[in-house]
Amino acid sequence: MKINHLFNALLIAGMLTAGAASWAGDGAIRVSSEAGTPVARFSLGDSHCVLKNDRVLCTPASKLAR
Repeated sequence: MKINHLFNALLIAGMLTAGAASWAGDGAIRVSSEAGTPVARFSLGDSHCVLKNDRVLCTPASKLAR
């Protein structure tokens, strides 16, 4: 069951990344393990995101230069 949730979350993250490819630059998703829990890291625009425990957390995007 957990594998299905992880796969679905990675699929959604991949779709978001692919959809913003021209905006995001590097579309790589890096998957690692922290304390036995799979963690996926990716960038979306200027934000850096982490998928852990079926939650996606992103840092705020930097403000545009005026």
